[in-house]
Amino acid sequence: MARIACIQLALVPDASANREACLALIEAAAAVSPDLIVLPEMSNWSGGLVRSLDDALAHGTPIPGDFTAAIARRATLHRCHIAVGMIERTDTEAFISSVIIAPDGAIVLKVQKQILFGGQRLWASVGRCGNPVVSLPFGRVGVYICADGLIPETTRVLAVSGAQLLINTLHSGGHDETWLHIPARAAENRCWVASANKVGARDLGAPGAFCGGSQILSPAGEVIARADDCTAGFVYADIDLKEADDKRMAGEDLMALRRPECYRLLAQAHVAPGGERKGPAALGVAALQPRGLHEQAIEEAIAQWHQAVVQGAGLIITPFLFAHDLARLPAQAAREAAHTSGWLSRLATTARATASWGVVSLLADNQGRFVPSAWLINPHGEPIACQPQVHLPGAWRSWATAGDALQVHDTHAGRIGILSDADALLPESYRVLARQGAELIVIAGRWRTESEIDLLLPERAAENRVNIAWANRTDSALRRGSVLIPVIPYPSEPHWKVRAPDRLEAAPDAPFILHGMNLAATLDKTVGPQGCNLMTSTLPDAYRRLTGV
Repeated sequence: MARIACIQLALVPDASANREACLALIEAAAAVSPDLIVLPEMSNWSGGLVRSLDDALAHGTPIPGDFTAAIARRATLHRCHIAVGMIERTDTEAFISSVIIAPDGAIVLKVQKQILFGGQRLWASVGRCGNPVVSLPFGRVGVYICADGLIPETTRVLAVSGAQLLINTLHSGGHDETWLHIPARAAENRCWVASANKVGARDLGAPGAFCGGSQILSPAGEVIARADDCTAGFVYADIDLKEADDKRMAGEDLMALRRPECYRLLAQAHVAPGGERKGPAALGVAALQPRGLHEQAIEEAIAQWHQAVVQGAGLIITPFLFAHDLARLPAQAAREAAHTSGWLSRLATTARATASWGVVSLLADNQGRFVPSAWLINPHGEPIACQPQVHLPGAWRSWATAGDALQVHDTHAGRIGILSDADALLPESYRVLARQGAELIVIAGRWRTESEIDLLLPERAAENRVNIAWANRTDSALRRGSVLIPVIPYPSEPHWKVRAPDRLEAAPDAPFILHGMNLAATLDKTVGPQGCNLMTSTLPDAYRRLTGV
Protein backbone atom coordinates (compact mmCIF):
# COMPACT_ATOMS: atom_id res chain seq x y z
CA MET A 1 0.00 0.00 0.00
CA ALA A 2 1.02 3.62 -0.55
CA ARG A 3 -0.38 6.80 0.93
CA ILE A 4 -0.65 9.60 -1.62
CA ALA A 5 -1.38 13.25 -0.78
CA CYS A 6 -2.36 15.81 -3.43
CA ILE A 7 -2.00 19.49 -2.62
CA GLN A 8 -3.84 22.44 -4.10
CA LEU A 9 -2.59 25.96 -3.54
CA ALA A 10 -2.97 29.58 -4.58
CA LEU A 11 0.02 31.60 -5.82
CA VAL A 12 0.85 35.29 -5.66
CA PRO A 13 3.33 37.44 -7.68
CA ASP A 14 6.10 36.75 -5.17
CA ALA A 15 8.50 33.83 -5.63
CA SER A 16 9.51 33.69 -1.96
CA ALA A 17 5.90 33.70 -0.81
CA ASN A 18 5.06 30.94 -3.28
CA ARG A 19 7.92 28.79 -2.03
CA GLU A 20 6.79 29.28 1.57
CA ALA A 21 3.20 28.39 0.61
CA CYS A 22 4.46 25.15 -0.97
CA LEU A 23 6.54 24.30 2.09
CA ALA A 24 3.68 25.07 4.48
CA LEU A 25 1.31 22.77 2.63
CA ILE A 26 3.96 20.06 2.44
CA GLU A 27 4.24 20.34 6.23
CA ALA A 28 0.48 20.03 6.58
CA ALA A 29 0.35 16.99 4.29
CA ALA A 30 3.32 15.41 6.05
CA ALA A 31 1.17 15.10 9.19
CA VAL A 32 -0.58 12.09 7.61
CA SER A 33 2.78 10.40 6.82
CA PRO A 34 2.40 10.05 3.05
CA ASP A 35 4.73 8.07 0.78
CA LEU A 36 4.22 10.65 -1.97
CA ILE A 37 3.12 14.30 -1.97
CA VAL A 38 2.04 15.88 -5.27
CA LEU A 39 2.04 19.66 -5.86
CA PRO A 40 0.65 21.52 -8.90
CA GLU A 41 2.22 22.59 -12.18
CA MET A 42 4.32 25.79 -12.00
CA SER A 43 4.27 25.94 -8.19
CA ASN A 44 7.15 28.44 -8.08
CA TRP A 45 5.57 31.16 -10.27
CA SER A 46 2.20 31.33 -11.97
CA GLY A 47 2.43 30.87 -15.72
CA GLY A 48 -0.37 33.35 -16.27
CA LEU A 49 2.00 36.12 -15.16
CA VAL A 50 4.51 35.20 -17.86
CA ARG A 51 4.08 37.03 -21.15
CA SER A 52 7.47 36.55 -22.78
CA LEU A 53 10.60 34.43 -22.68
CA ASP A 54 12.32 37.22 -20.76
CA ASP A 55 9.60 36.96 -18.08
CA ALA A 56 10.06 33.20 -17.91
CA LEU A 57 13.84 33.46 -17.57
CA ALA A 58 13.45 36.11 -14.86
CA HIS A 59 11.00 34.10 -12.75
CA GLY A 60 11.95 30.54 -13.59
CA THR A 61 14.26 28.29 -11.60
CA PRO A 62 17.06 26.00 -12.74
CA ILE A 63 16.73 22.27 -12.08
CA PRO A 64 18.33 21.56 -9.71
CA GLY A 65 18.21 24.96 -8.00
CA ASP A 66 17.14 26.77 -4.86
CA PHE A 67 13.47 25.88 -5.32
CA THR A 68 14.07 22.14 -5.75
CA ALA A 69 16.60 22.23 -2.92
CA ALA A 70 13.97 23.64 -0.54
CA ILE A 71 11.53 20.93 -1.57
CA ALA A 72 14.24 18.27 -1.28
CA ARG A 73 14.93 19.24 2.33
CA ARG A 74 11.28 18.55 3.16
CA ALA A 75 11.40 15.24 1.30
CA THR A 76 14.39 14.23 3.43
CA LEU A 77 12.84 15.52 6.63
CA HIS A 78 9.60 13.63 6.13
CA ARG A 79 11.07 10.56 4.39
CA CYS A 80 8.73 10.81 1.45
CA HIS A 81 8.78 11.41 -2.29
CA ILE A 82 7.56 14.79 -3.53
CA ALA A 83 6.39 15.58 -7.07
CA VAL A 84 6.26 19.27 -7.93
CA GLY A 85 5.92 21.42 -11.05
CA MET A 86 7.82 24.61 -11.85
CA ILE A 87 8.89 26.98 -14.58
CA GLU A 88 12.35 25.73 -15.47
CA ARG A 89 14.93 28.07 -16.93
CA THR A 90 18.11 27.28 -18.76
CA ASP A 91 20.53 29.80 -20.26
CA THR A 92 18.34 30.46 -23.28
CA GLU A 93 15.09 28.51 -22.89
CA ALA A 94 12.21 28.05 -20.49
CA PHE A 95 10.25 24.85 -19.95
CA ILE A 96 7.21 23.89 -17.92
CA SER A 97 8.65 20.99 -15.95
CA SER A 98 7.79 18.61 -13.14
CA VAL A 99 10.14 16.51 -11.05
CA ILE A 100 9.95 13.74 -8.48
CA ILE A 101 12.32 14.19 -5.54
CA ALA A 102 13.27 11.15 -3.45
CA PRO A 103 13.72 11.06 0.35
CA ASP A 104 17.49 11.33 -0.11
CA GLY A 105 16.96 14.64 -1.94
CA ALA A 106 17.81 13.28 -5.40
CA ILE A 107 15.72 14.16 -8.44
CA VAL A 108 14.70 10.72 -9.73
CA LEU A 109 12.50 11.86 -12.64
CA LYS A 110 12.03 15.00 -14.70
CA VAL A 111 9.49 15.65 -17.43
CA GLN A 112 8.84 18.74 -19.55
CA LYS A 113 5.42 19.70 -20.82
CA GLN A 114 4.73 18.62 -24.39
CA ILE A 115 1.36 20.23 -25.19
CA LEU A 116 1.69 23.96 -24.55
CA PHE A 117 -1.61 25.70 -23.86
CA GLY A 118 -2.65 29.28 -24.59
CA GLY A 119 -0.05 31.95 -23.85
CA GLN A 120 2.51 29.32 -22.84
CA ARG A 121 3.20 28.91 -26.55
CA LEU A 122 4.70 32.42 -26.56
CA TRP A 123 7.50 31.68 -24.08
CA ALA A 124 7.92 27.99 -23.26
CA SER A 125 9.83 25.44 -25.33
CA VAL A 126 8.19 22.11 -26.12
CA GLY A 127 9.46 19.42 -23.76
CA ARG A 128 12.23 17.09 -24.85
CA CYS A 129 12.29 14.60 -21.94
CA GLY A 130 9.85 12.14 -23.46
CA ASN A 131 7.52 10.06 -21.29
CA PRO A 132 9.72 8.21 -18.77
CA VAL A 133 8.54 5.81 -16.06
CA VAL A 134 10.45 5.44 -12.79
CA SER A 135 10.30 2.58 -10.28
CA LEU A 136 9.80 3.89 -6.75
CA PRO A 137 9.59 1.79 -3.57
CA PHE A 138 5.79 1.71 -3.81
CA GLY A 139 5.36 1.23 -7.56
CA ARG A 140 6.05 2.36 -11.13
CA VAL A 141 5.24 6.02 -11.72
CA GLY A 142 4.99 8.42 -14.65
CA VAL A 143 4.17 12.14 -14.81
CA TYR A 144 2.18 14.20 -17.30
CA ILE A 145 1.53 17.93 -17.12
CA CYS A 146 -1.87 19.61 -17.52
CA ALA A 147 -2.65 19.93 -21.28
CA ASP A 148 -0.55 16.82 -21.98
CA GLY A 149 -3.71 15.08 -20.77
CA LEU A 150 -5.93 16.65 -23.43
CA ILE A 151 -4.73 13.98 -25.84
CA PRO A 152 -4.44 10.23 -25.11
CA GLU A 153 -0.92 9.56 -26.41
CA THR A 154 1.11 10.89 -23.47
CA THR A 155 -0.57 8.85 -20.75
CA ARG A 156 -0.96 5.88 -23.08
CA VAL A 157 2.81 5.72 -23.57
CA LEU A 158 3.24 5.75 -19.78
CA ALA A 159 0.71 2.95 -19.35
CA VAL A 160 2.19 0.82 -22.13
CA SER A 161 5.59 1.39 -20.49
CA GLY A 162 4.29 -0.16 -17.27
CA ALA A 163 3.25 2.82 -15.12
CA GLN A 164 0.88 1.93 -12.29
CA LEU A 165 0.43 5.52 -11.10
CA LEU A 166 0.07 8.59 -13.32
CA ILE A 167 0.92 11.87 -11.60
CA ASN A 168 -0.83 14.87 -13.12
CA THR A 169 0.37 18.38 -12.25
CA LEU A 170 -2.14 21.09 -13.19
CA HIS A 171 -2.48 24.86 -13.65
CA SER A 172 -6.08 24.80 -14.79
CA GLY A 173 -9.24 26.84 -14.70
CA GLY A 174 -11.15 24.35 -16.84
CA HIS A 175 -13.59 22.03 -15.12
CA ASP A 176 -13.22 19.64 -18.05
CA GLU A 177 -9.92 18.54 -16.48
CA THR A 178 -11.47 17.61 -13.14
CA TRP A 179 -14.61 15.90 -14.34
CA LEU A 180 -13.64 14.38 -17.69
CA HIS A 181 -10.03 14.16 -18.86
CA ILE A 182 -8.35 13.05 -15.65
CA PRO A 183 -10.90 10.35 -14.73
CA ALA A 184 -10.91 9.15 -18.35
CA ARG A 185 -7.10 8.76 -18.36
CA ALA A 186 -7.39 6.54 -15.29
CA ALA A 187 -10.19 4.40 -16.73
CA GLU A 188 -8.81 3.95 -20.26
CA ASN A 189 -5.36 2.91 -18.99
CA ARG A 190 -6.51 1.09 -15.83
CA CYS A 191 -3.97 3.15 -13.85
CA TRP A 192 -4.15 5.11 -10.61
CA VAL A 193 -4.05 8.89 -11.11
CA ALA A 194 -2.95 11.50 -8.57
CA SER A 195 -3.70 15.06 -9.68
CA ALA A 196 -2.82 18.39 -8.04
CA ASN A 197 -4.26 21.72 -9.21
CA LYS A 198 -4.35 25.37 -8.15
CA VAL A 199 -7.08 27.51 -6.63
CA GLY A 200 -7.61 31.26 -6.45
CA ALA A 201 -8.05 34.02 -8.99
CA ARG A 202 -6.63 33.47 -12.46
CA ASP A 203 -3.75 35.69 -13.55
CA LEU A 204 -3.60 38.86 -15.65
CA GLY A 205 -7.23 39.68 -15.04
CA ALA A 206 -8.55 36.55 -16.78
CA PRO A 207 -12.15 35.80 -15.79
CA GLY A 208 -12.94 33.03 -13.36
CA ALA A 209 -10.59 31.14 -11.10
CA PHE A 210 -8.39 28.10 -11.03
CA CYS A 211 -10.74 25.19 -10.46
CA GLY A 212 -8.99 23.09 -7.79
CA GLY A 213 -10.37 19.57 -7.69
CA SER A 214 -7.09 17.93 -6.71
CA GLN A 215 -7.91 14.24 -6.65
CA ILE A 216 -6.91 10.60 -6.51
CA LEU A 217 -8.64 8.18 -8.88
CA SER A 218 -8.74 4.40 -9.08
CA PRO A 219 -7.88 2.39 -12.21
CA ALA A 220 -11.61 2.29 -12.91
CA GLY A 221 -11.77 6.10 -12.95
CA GLU A 222 -13.57 6.21 -9.61
CA VAL A 223 -12.90 9.12 -7.26
CA ILE A 224 -11.12 7.97 -4.10
CA ALA A 225 -10.51 11.49 -2.78
CA ARG A 226 -11.26 14.89 -4.33
CA ALA A 227 -10.84 18.42 -2.99
CA ASP A 228 -13.28 21.25 -3.60
CA ASP A 229 -12.72 23.88 -6.28
CA CYS A 230 -11.66 26.82 -4.14
CA THR A 231 -9.85 25.87 -0.90
CA ALA A 232 -6.08 25.53 -0.47
CA GLY A 233 -5.18 22.30 1.29
CA PHE A 234 -4.72 18.65 0.43
CA VAL A 235 -6.51 15.32 0.08
CA TYR A 236 -5.00 11.90 0.57
CA ALA A 237 -5.76 8.21 0.19
CA ASP A 238 -4.19 4.81 0.73
CA ILE A 239 -3.92 2.88 -2.51
CA ASP A 240 -2.54 -0.44 -3.73
CA LEU A 241 -0.66 0.27 -6.94
CA LYS A 242 -0.65 -3.42 -7.86
CA GLU A 243 -4.33 -3.09 -8.69
CA ALA A 244 -3.20 -1.24 -11.83
CA ASP A 245 -1.60 -4.44 -13.12
CA ASP A 246 -5.08 -5.80 -13.84
CA LYS A 247 -5.99 -4.23 -17.18
CA ARG A 248 -9.39 -5.87 -17.51
CA MET A 249 -12.57 -3.91 -18.07
CA ALA A 250 -15.71 -6.04 -18.01
CA GLY A 251 -13.51 -9.06 -18.55
CA GLU A 252 -11.53 -7.69 -21.50
CA ASP A 253 -7.81 -7.05 -21.10
CA LEU A 254 -7.45 -3.62 -22.67
CA MET A 255 -3.73 -3.95 -23.30
CA ALA A 256 -4.08 -7.43 -24.83
CA LEU A 257 -6.69 -6.00 -27.24
CA ARG A 258 -4.22 -3.51 -28.70
CA ARG A 259 -2.98 -3.89 -32.31
CA PRO A 260 0.17 -1.69 -32.35
CA GLU A 261 0.81 -2.35 -36.03
CA CYS A 262 -2.47 -0.58 -36.82
CA TYR A 263 -1.47 2.65 -35.03
CA ARG A 264 1.59 3.69 -37.03
CA LEU A 265 -0.09 6.93 -38.04
CA LEU A 266 0.24 8.11 -34.44
CA ALA A 267 4.03 8.23 -34.77
CA GLN A 268 3.91 10.34 -37.94
CA ALA A 269 3.52 14.08 -38.38
CA HIS A 270 -0.11 15.05 -38.88
CA VAL A 271 -1.18 15.78 -42.44
CA ALA A 272 -4.69 17.15 -42.90
CA PRO A 273 -6.77 15.57 -45.69
CA GLY A 274 -6.34 17.39 -48.97
CA GLY A 275 -8.93 18.46 -51.50
CA GLU A 276 -12.39 19.92 -51.05
CA ARG A 277 -14.89 18.34 -48.73
CA LYS A 278 -17.54 16.23 -50.41
CA GLY A 279 -19.94 16.16 -47.49
CA PRO A 280 -22.49 18.64 -46.17
CA ALA A 281 -21.73 21.11 -43.40
CA ALA A 282 -24.20 19.29 -41.15
CA LEU A 283 -25.85 15.88 -41.19
CA GLY A 284 -28.78 14.35 -39.32
CA VAL A 285 -27.57 11.11 -37.74
CA ALA A 286 -29.78 8.45 -36.16
CA ALA A 287 -28.70 5.46 -34.06
CA LEU A 288 -31.33 2.74 -34.20
CA GLN A 289 -32.34 0.50 -31.29
CA PRO A 290 -34.14 -2.52 -32.81
CA ARG A 291 -35.24 -5.22 -30.38
CA GLY A 292 -35.22 -8.96 -30.78
CA LEU A 293 -33.13 -11.10 -33.09
CA HIS A 294 -33.12 -12.35 -36.66
CA GLU A 295 -36.24 -11.38 -38.65
CA GLN A 296 -37.77 -9.43 -35.78
CA ALA A 297 -34.64 -7.26 -35.52
CA ILE A 298 -34.55 -6.70 -39.28
CA GLU A 299 -38.23 -5.71 -39.42
CA GLU A 300 -37.84 -3.32 -36.48
CA ALA A 301 -34.69 -1.79 -37.98
CA ILE A 302 -36.43 -1.17 -41.30
CA ALA A 303 -39.41 0.46 -39.57
CA GLN A 304 -37.14 2.61 -37.39
CA TRP A 305 -35.05 3.55 -40.43
CA HIS A 306 -38.10 4.91 -42.26
CA GLN A 307 -39.28 6.79 -39.18
CA ALA A 308 -35.86 8.37 -38.55
CA VAL A 309 -35.52 9.58 -42.15
CA VAL A 310 -38.98 11.19 -41.97
CA GLN A 311 -37.73 13.09 -38.90
CA GLY A 312 -34.61 14.37 -40.68
CA ALA A 313 -31.93 11.65 -40.55
CA GLY A 314 -29.54 11.43 -43.47
CA LEU A 315 -27.39 8.63 -41.99
CA ILE A 316 -28.68 5.57 -40.14
CA ILE A 317 -26.58 3.33 -37.87
CA THR A 318 -27.42 -0.12 -36.54
CA PRO A 319 -25.97 -1.69 -33.37
CA PHE A 320 -23.26 -4.37 -33.35
CA LEU A 321 -24.33 -7.54 -35.22
CA PHE A 322 -27.78 -6.36 -34.26
CA ALA A 323 -29.81 -9.17 -35.87
CA HIS A 324 -27.51 -11.98 -34.75
CA ASP A 325 -27.79 -14.07 -31.59
CA LEU A 326 -24.41 -13.49 -29.92
CA ALA A 327 -25.09 -16.33 -27.49
CA ARG A 328 -25.05 -18.77 -30.43
CA LEU A 329 -21.59 -17.69 -31.50
CA PRO A 330 -19.18 -19.35 -32.07
CA ALA A 331 -20.98 -22.69 -32.15
CA GLN A 332 -23.37 -21.60 -34.90
CA ALA A 333 -21.42 -18.87 -36.64
CA ALA A 334 -21.98 -20.39 -40.09
CA ARG A 335 -25.73 -20.58 -39.56
CA GLU A 336 -25.84 -16.99 -38.30
CA ALA A 337 -23.70 -15.69 -41.16
CA ALA A 338 -25.88 -17.49 -43.72
CA HIS A 339 -28.56 -14.83 -43.15
CA THR A 340 -26.27 -11.88 -43.80
CA SER A 341 -26.57 -11.61 -47.57
CA GLY A 342 -30.37 -11.48 -47.51
CA TRP A 343 -30.52 -9.11 -44.56
CA LEU A 344 -27.97 -6.77 -46.12
CA SER A 345 -29.96 -6.72 -49.34
CA ARG A 346 -33.16 -5.74 -47.50
CA LEU A 347 -31.40 -2.97 -45.58
CA ALA A 348 -29.76 -1.70 -48.76
CA THR A 349 -33.20 -1.58 -50.36
CA THR A 350 -34.37 0.52 -47.40
CA ALA A 351 -31.49 2.95 -47.93
CA ARG A 352 -32.48 3.31 -51.58
CA ALA A 353 -36.17 3.71 -50.76
CA THR A 354 -35.44 6.46 -48.24
CA ALA A 355 -32.54 8.06 -50.19
CA SER A 356 -30.39 7.85 -47.08
CA TRP A 357 -26.98 6.54 -46.02
CA GLY A 358 -26.58 3.60 -43.69
CA VAL A 359 -23.97 1.77 -41.61
CA VAL A 360 -25.10 -1.81 -41.05
CA SER A 361 -23.33 -4.31 -38.76
CA LEU A 362 -23.62 -8.00 -39.64
CA LEU A 363 -21.46 -11.13 -39.57
CA ALA A 364 -19.66 -11.81 -42.85
CA ASP A 365 -18.68 -15.28 -44.06
CA ASN A 366 -15.54 -14.98 -46.15
CA GLN A 367 -14.97 -18.55 -47.32
CA GLY A 368 -15.48 -19.98 -43.87
CA ARG A 369 -13.74 -17.12 -42.08
CA PHE A 370 -16.25 -15.22 -39.98
CA VAL A 371 -15.69 -11.48 -39.83
CA PRO A 372 -17.76 -9.03 -37.74
CA SER A 373 -18.22 -6.26 -40.29
CA ALA A 374 -19.98 -2.97 -40.91
CA TRP A 375 -21.14 -2.02 -44.41
CA LEU A 376 -21.46 1.58 -45.56
CA ILE A 377 -24.47 1.85 -47.87
CA ASN A 378 -25.12 4.85 -50.11
CA PRO A 379 -28.55 6.34 -50.98
CA HIS A 380 -28.62 4.27 -54.17
CA GLY A 381 -28.71 1.13 -52.04
CA GLU A 382 -25.11 0.20 -52.88
CA PRO A 383 -22.76 -1.14 -50.19
CA ILE A 384 -19.72 0.95 -51.11
CA ALA A 385 -17.38 -0.10 -48.30
CA CYS A 386 -17.00 -2.85 -45.71
CA GLN A 387 -15.10 -2.20 -42.47
CA PRO A 388 -14.07 -5.37 -40.62
CA GLN A 389 -13.70 -5.25 -36.85
CA VAL A 390 -10.00 -4.79 -36.06
CA HIS A 391 -9.89 -5.62 -32.33
CA LEU A 392 -11.47 -8.94 -31.38
CA PRO A 393 -12.39 -9.89 -27.80
CA GLY A 394 -10.23 -12.69 -26.47
CA ALA A 395 -13.05 -15.25 -26.55
CA TRP A 396 -13.72 -14.53 -30.24
CA ARG A 397 -10.24 -15.07 -31.60
CA SER A 398 -10.62 -18.83 -31.94
CA TRP A 399 -13.39 -18.54 -34.53
CA ALA A 400 -13.55 -14.97 -35.85
CA THR A 401 -11.14 -13.10 -38.14
CA ALA A 402 -10.10 -9.50 -37.59
CA GLY A 403 -9.46 -6.76 -40.11
CA ASP A 404 -6.04 -5.12 -40.25
CA ALA A 405 -6.75 -1.42 -40.86
CA LEU A 406 -8.88 1.43 -39.54
CA GLN A 407 -10.08 3.52 -42.46
CA VAL A 408 -11.99 6.73 -43.11
CA HIS A 409 -14.45 6.78 -46.00
CA ASP A 410 -14.66 10.12 -47.84
CA THR A 411 -18.27 10.31 -49.00
CA HIS A 412 -20.96 12.80 -49.93
CA ALA A 413 -22.29 12.28 -46.41
CA GLY A 414 -18.97 13.38 -44.92
CA ARG A 415 -15.73 11.71 -43.87
CA ILE A 416 -16.90 8.69 -41.90
CA GLY A 417 -14.92 6.30 -39.71
CA ILE A 418 -16.50 3.07 -38.51
CA LEU A 419 -15.75 1.04 -35.37
CA SER A 420 -17.30 -2.19 -34.15
CA ASP A 421 -17.67 -3.47 -30.59
CA ALA A 422 -14.20 -3.90 -28.98
CA ASP A 423 -12.66 -1.42 -31.43
CA ALA A 424 -14.37 1.24 -29.34
CA LEU A 425 -12.61 0.22 -26.10
CA LEU A 426 -9.28 1.69 -27.24
CA PRO A 427 -8.38 5.37 -27.60
CA GLU A 428 -5.99 4.50 -30.41
CA SER A 429 -8.92 3.47 -32.66
CA TYR A 430 -10.55 6.89 -32.54
CA ARG A 431 -7.23 8.69 -32.72
CA VAL A 432 -6.17 6.92 -35.92
CA LEU A 433 -9.50 7.75 -37.55
CA ALA A 434 -9.30 11.38 -36.43
CA ARG A 435 -5.78 11.65 -37.79
CA GLN A 436 -7.20 10.53 -41.16
CA GLY A 437 -9.71 13.36 -41.09
CA ALA A 438 -12.85 11.65 -39.79
CA GLU A 439 -15.69 14.14 -39.24
CA LEU A 440 -17.98 11.51 -37.81
CA ILE A 441 -17.06 8.25 -36.09
CA VAL A 442 -19.89 5.74 -35.88
CA ILE A 443 -19.82 2.77 -33.56
CA ALA A 444 -21.85 -0.40 -33.95
CA GLY A 445 -21.65 -1.20 -30.28
CA ARG A 446 -22.83 -2.79 -27.07
CA TRP A 447 -22.28 -1.22 -23.65
CA ARG A 448 -20.10 -3.04 -21.13
CA THR A 449 -19.57 -0.51 -18.31
CA GLU A 450 -20.93 2.81 -17.10
CA SER A 451 -17.52 4.42 -17.61
CA GLU A 452 -17.72 3.77 -21.36
CA ILE A 453 -20.83 5.93 -21.51
CA ASP A 454 -20.12 8.58 -18.91
CA LEU A 455 -16.35 9.05 -19.34
CA LEU A 456 -14.70 7.34 -22.26
CA LEU A 457 -17.02 8.18 -25.15
CA PRO A 458 -17.22 11.91 -24.25
CA GLU A 459 -13.42 11.90 -23.92
CA ARG A 460 -13.02 10.37 -27.39
CA ALA A 461 -15.17 13.15 -28.85
CA ALA A 462 -13.35 15.87 -26.90
CA GLU A 463 -9.74 14.83 -27.52
CA ASN A 464 -10.31 14.37 -31.26
CA ARG A 465 -12.92 17.12 -31.80
CA VAL A 466 -15.00 14.69 -33.81
CA ASN A 467 -18.71 13.83 -33.86
CA ILE A 468 -19.51 10.41 -32.41
CA ALA A 469 -22.58 8.21 -32.83
CA TRP A 470 -22.93 4.94 -30.89
CA ALA A 471 -25.76 2.54 -31.76
CA ASN A 472 -26.26 0.15 -28.86
CA ARG A 473 -27.66 -3.38 -28.75
CA THR A 474 -30.78 -3.42 -26.61
CA ASP A 475 -29.62 -6.66 -24.97
CA SER A 476 -26.33 -5.15 -23.79
CA ALA A 477 -25.09 -5.83 -20.26
CA LEU A 478 -26.20 -2.33 -19.25
CA ARG A 479 -29.69 -0.99 -19.75
CA ARG A 480 -28.56 2.30 -21.26
CA GLY A 481 -29.43 3.80 -24.61
CA SER A 482 -27.54 4.75 -27.74
CA VAL A 483 -25.46 7.94 -27.57
CA LEU A 484 -24.71 10.85 -29.89
CA ILE A 485 -22.01 13.41 -29.10
CA PRO A 486 -21.95 16.43 -31.44
CA VAL A 487 -18.90 18.66 -31.78
CA ILE A 488 -19.02 22.10 -30.18
CA PRO A 489 -17.39 24.75 -32.41
CA TYR A 490 -14.38 26.68 -31.11
CA PRO A 491 -14.42 29.11 -29.33
CA SER A 492 -17.08 28.24 -26.77
CA GLU A 493 -18.60 29.67 -23.60
CA PRO A 494 -17.54 28.77 -20.99
CA HIS A 495 -14.04 28.61 -22.40
CA TRP A 496 -13.54 24.93 -21.51
CA LYS A 497 -16.85 23.69 -22.95
CA VAL A 498 -15.27 22.95 -26.35
CA ARG A 499 -13.21 20.31 -24.51
CA ALA A 500 -16.26 18.72 -22.82
CA PRO A 501 -19.08 18.24 -25.36
CA ASP A 502 -22.55 17.21 -24.28
CA ARG A 503 -23.62 13.57 -24.40
CA LEU A 504 -27.10 12.91 -25.82
CA GLU A 505 -28.47 9.55 -24.69
CA ALA A 506 -31.57 7.71 -25.87
CA ALA A 507 -34.00 6.07 -23.52
CA PRO A 508 -33.33 2.31 -23.64
CA ASP A 509 -36.80 1.58 -25.04
CA ALA A 510 -36.81 4.40 -27.63
CA PRO A 511 -36.73 3.38 -31.31
CA PHE A 512 -33.73 5.61 -32.06
CA ILE A 513 -31.90 8.80 -31.17
CA LEU A 514 -31.49 11.53 -33.80
CA HIS A 515 -29.48 14.74 -33.83
CA GLY A 516 -27.79 17.08 -36.28
CA MET A 517 -24.00 16.77 -36.40
CA ASN A 518 -21.83 19.76 -37.33
CA LEU A 519 -19.34 18.12 -39.68
CA ALA A 520 -17.58 21.32 -40.74
CA ALA A 521 -16.71 22.21 -37.13
CA THR A 522 -14.43 19.17 -36.91
CA LEU A 523 -11.96 20.74 -39.35
CA ASP A 524 -10.74 23.07 -36.59
CA LYS A 525 -8.97 21.07 -33.87
CA THR A 526 -8.23 24.18 -31.82
CA VAL A 527 -9.10 23.98 -28.11
CA GLY A 528 -7.40 27.09 -26.72
CA PRO A 529 -5.94 30.49 -27.60
CA GLN A 530 -2.67 30.96 -29.47
CA GLY A 531 -3.52 27.93 -31.59
CA CYS A 532 -3.42 24.95 -29.24
CA ASN A 533 -4.37 22.28 -31.78
CA LEU A 534 -5.04 18.68 -30.74
CA MET A 535 -3.39 17.31 -33.88
CA THR A 536 -0.53 19.68 -34.73
CA SER A 537 0.63 20.41 -31.16
CA THR A 538 1.57 16.78 -30.57
CA LEU A 539 5.00 15.10 -30.67
CA PRO A 540 4.65 12.03 -32.89
CA ASP A 541 8.23 10.89 -32.35
CA ALA A 542 7.49 10.52 -28.64
CA TYR A 543 4.66 8.05 -29.30
CA ARG A 544 6.56 5.32 -31.15
CA ARG A 545 6.08 3.00 -28.19
CA LEU A 546 2.39 2.88 -29.09
CA THR A 547 3.18 1.39 -32.50
CA GLY A 548 5.38 -1.42 -31.22
CA VAL A 549 8.54 0.27 -32.51
